[in-house]
Amino acid sequence: MIEYINISGREYFNLSYKERKAKTYCIEYHNRSIYWKVNDKLHREDGPALRSFDGICYWWLNDKLYTFEEWLEKTPISDEEKILLKLKYS
Repeated sequence: MIEYINISGREYFNLSYKERKAKTYCIEYHNRSIYWKVNDKLHREDGPALRSFDGICYWWLNDKLYTFEEWLEKTPISDEEKILLKLKYS
């Protein structure tokens, strides 16, 4: 599992390009939207990489958007974790 650094949107935008590419971040914006980024790309293997302020989830791997079902097929998590995610998000 990838370890993310929790950071605000303001803090993230104050980082240099090199700093954004060097670490993984969970970025929370003032409107309560949350983004997970790896190497400055939307990416998350254990849940949605973007959860909007209104609770809608978006499933990204390596900056590519997938449907929930496509994402489940491509993510490297265990079958048990996939079942739990289906129960939570389907």
